[in-house]
Amino acid sequence: MELAVGASESAMSSLLGKLGSLLAQEYTLISGVRSEIQYMNDELASMHAFLRKIGRAAAAGATHDEQTKDWVEQVRDVAYDIEDCVDDFAHRLGRQPRGEGLLVSLRRAWYVMTTLWARRDIAAKIVDLKNRAQDVGERRTRYGVQDPSRQHNSGRRSSRTPPRPYTADHLQSPNPRLVGMTKPVGQDEAIANHGEWLTEARADQRVLAIVGFGGLGKTTMALELQRRFGEKFESRATVQASQKLNLESLLRDILKQVMPQQEPERKGDTGGGAAAAESRTDGMQRWTVKQLKEKLKTQLEKKRYFLLVDDVWTVSSWTNIWESLPKNQNGSSIVVTTRFKSVANTCSHQQGRIHMLKPLSYEESKKLFFEIIQDQDLGEPKNTTDKSKINKDESQATLGDDSTKVKESNDTQEDSRNTKKQSTNRREELAINIKGDESKSTEDSDEFMKIKEDIIRNCGGLPLAIVVVAGLLARRDLNNVSHWKTVKESLNSELDKNLNPEGVTQILNLCYNDLPADQKNCLLYLSIFPKGCNINRRRLTRRWIAEGFIVEKDGKTVEEVAEDTFNELISRNIVRPVDHSSNGNVKACQVHDMILEYILFKSSEENFITVVGGHWLTPTPSNKVRRLSLHSSNPEDARDKIETMNLSHVRSLTVFENLHQLPSYSLKSGILQVLDLEGCKSLNTSQLDKLCKMFHLKYLSLRRAYIKKLPAEIGKLQYLETLDIRETDVMELPLSVGRLQKMVHLLGGNKSTRRALRFTEVIAKMTALQTLSGIEISKTSTPDLGSMHNLTKLKKLSILNIRNLHASSQKYDDLLSAIEYLCGFSLKSLAIDDGFTDFLDSIEDLSTPPKYIHSLELSGKLTRVPGWIKELETLEKLTLSLTSLGTDMLLVLSQLPLLFSLTFSVNAKGQEHNVVEILHKNTMDSGGKIFVPAGGFGSLKLLRFSSPVMPLLSFLERAMPELQRLELQFRLLEGAYSLENLKSLQQVHLRVSQKASEATKVKVFDIRTSVSKHPNNPTVVADEYYE
Repeated sequence: MELAVGASESAMSSLLGKLGSLLAQEYTLISGVRSEIQYMNDELASMHAFLRKIGRAAAAGATHDEQTKDWVEQVRDVAYDIEDCVDDFAHRLGRQPRGEGLLVSLRRAWYVMTTLWARRDIAAKIVDLKNRAQDVGERRTRYGVQDPSRQHNSGRRSSRTPPRPYTADHLQSPNPRLVGMTKPVGQDEAIANHGEWLTEARADQRVLAIVGFGGLGKTTMALELQRRFGEKFESRATVQASQKLNLESLLRDILKQVMPQQEPERKGDTGGGAAAAESRTDGMQRWTVKQLKEKLKTQLEKKRYFLLVDDVWTVSSWTNIWESLPKNQNGSSIVVTTRFKSVANTCSHQQGRIHMLKPLSYEESKKLFFEIIQDQDLGEPKNTTDKSKINKDESQATLGDDSTKVKESNDTQEDSRNTKKQSTNRREELAINIKGDESKSTEDSDEFMKIKEDIIRNCGGLPLAIVVVAGLLARRDLNNVSHWKTVKESLNSELDKNLNPEGVTQILNLCYNDLPADQKNCLLYLSIFPKGCNINRRRLTRRWIAEGFIVEKDGKTVEEVAEDTFNELISRNIVRPVDHSSNGNVKACQVHDMILEYILFKSSEENFITVVGGHWLTPTPSNKVRRLSLHSSNPEDARDKIETMNLSHVRSLTVFENLHQLPSYSLKSGILQVLDLEGCKSLNTSQLDKLCKMFHLKYLSLRRAYIKKLPAEIGKLQYLETLDIRETDVMELPLSVGRLQKMVHLLGGNKSTRRALRFTEVIAKMTALQTLSGIEISKTSTPDLGSMHNLTKLKKLSILNIRNLHASSQKYDDLLSAIEYLCGFSLKSLAIDDGFTDFLDSIEDLSTPPKYIHSLELSGKLTRVPGWIKELETLEKLTLSLTSLGTDMLLVLSQLPLLFSLTFSVNAKGQEHNVVEILHKNTMDSGGKIFVPAGGFGSLKLLRFSSPVMPLLSFLERAMPELQRLELQFRLLEGAYSLENLKSLQQVHLRVSQKASEATKVKVFDIRTSVSKHPNNPTVVADEYYE
């Protein structure tokens, strides 16, 4: 039987550390209890060692009986309960007095007297838990739970060869080259034919059903159809069905995508535009199915729309969806993906056709397999300036490598050329190594080739299996025959003869067991998120840290280790990137539904994560719930299950959309460490007040919740490390937050409305802060901005608004001084939006420029670029106000050696006339056009412009030689010429206001025509936005 022990191992490791700390407390323990804790510590250490043996045996393919599984569950449960007790101990007894002297002795005596009853109560619990631990230890012997090493010696084990344990030295460094969704393999002709059929001029509404086994690439093919042909439709939407269809949620999701999108308002905005949009979305939450259908009809009945409905499970589900959609004679198209032929047949009755996806041929499988291995192995060396390329098929920029500081731009470009040459040579060398050296005719070489062929065939032509197995192999030494042989022996499935879930599970087991224990937990943790959810990288890694899955190692901080773990899961193709930040870093990822189903049931089996109301129906846990995730796909199932659960020991609670299904008493958990209510609209004052009793909280997210202020006693959460209140109406923090000395990430403000969190003196007291975003500096800020000097650990500072300050104000000088001071410590990312107050022009006066900063954003009114910007040799991401744009300025920026992305934007409502005048002057000063110069920009991959008015742009020959993606957003466009000079161009994305004139639309057509003649055949995407 399959046995999972990863989460149990992790729980034990965490607990042993806490018990060691508890034993070190001399005065806290009641007489006699110390020996009980020491016994538990020793007993649990032995259990931990035994669990690790079982884990290694399971990874090698050993089978375990029901008694072993039951014993592992008992060990895990007693470890969880002991950890709860220890955490309760820490809170109830507080910090004991330390030091020497009479005063300390008196304080210690008072402490002992006032905590006497609490210590007696905890002592009783410890004795009980010690007895339980002892019973569990004895039960292993009593019921014959076998030592895996003895099973090995007696021959009672799987015939599979156990994998060699790999230390960190044997692993290649996690490859930071994160590639997004790739093109479907072997489907080019089918996509072209179906795309032409879906878009041809006709009146009827058509349905294409893509049917096939899970993991064959149905969704990938459907998304490729949308990417290539979606722009031929006026409205587009992509939604996911579920095993138990929630029609109301699905219709609401479609409506959110097809309703006009408001462009964020900026200067002078009081939140009206965005607030109206939020109000509309909130109203939508209360609409019935009938109301949603009517609104959908209003929005789409006169439009040609494209709809992708992913993963429909039943005929009845499709019938309900089809009957809810508006019918028209405008040539609309619907693409449906399903695993079931019966669903596809039903779809084809509605003016439809069916595409049956088949497994890849051996040659196609081989091509995909070696492409994945080469791609993973050929990540650029870390100390180079040549960042990874943006995948042609992605909708966002991809991650480039972290690069070191370079002294001379000429040397940098030479290094870049040398790196490319080395990469080409390495690719040729690797292709020979992994496919077999033809010059070798030895028996060993033939055997190696045969092993590779068998591995590919055992993947059964299933793209998902090929990708994850190739990702696993690419993380090891590709010339190590024993590793390939181990993988081959582990793949004894018959996927090549018959696609079945068991074969896929076996492959996923192989990839899962190859992960270290801590990374297994991080993978299982992804089951918290709903199917199809875009998982924000920062949100995920911060939660990993709060849960205790990540510890410092190899001289790296917990944040760096968390990033490495995330990169490792990406590199292994277990999760895929779906969105990227403008600096190329992965912003969000997604888990394939078959992998998500696998880790969901693995988590449920270990009582690691309990999911209710989700896509898959999982059994209700018979014991205490430790981590609860409440989804909205199946609210009836959620309500029924929660009523029967023991929620008194929940350490992590995640709620998606609303709290209605959650009983009010469940928010009383005093041991809760992670509370994520992002997007919950139903949070009330009473529930907010209960947060202050969750003394062990480390991570609290109220992002997009409808709240105006935080509870006054939130300062009681002394362990809080992350507080996310972005996109709420919270504009000032209570005085008590100054006591939050472990706060690392404080995230506030709303970029859309420019509502920001006022910087006050209490924020400056949180000296452990590394991230401070969304703040406002104004007259009502703390009188002395010098207090900002206390935040010397800051790595990211984002000032969202500067209000009511004047150049003659002392606060101008104080703010400049604080910025200059912090840049001398750890600050790597700085963003300032001055709200057209002229503050940015004074930033020129910095006596010491931020030489080591990686990301700089200067938004608002910037009439000239600071002279010191040419000294920023480590700068990778730069955002400047479009008011500074000019040919001379581009010449300066072109010499920045590591610049990966460059953005020019201005969005100042009420200042349009001022902006137009500045842009006109800059254009005239540049000779009537803004010329993008030849040469330089050796690392630039992404260029963005966003403004109501776009000046005339002209790209000279040899301009931006590495640029791969160009984005333009505008209402009025003067023109963009000579795009053919951008030799590496792969994507052009145009966002055009619905208020654009016919002349502007003609210029958009001219751009499309020009790009169509580019030798790279770049993709062009044109969207409309509403003002």
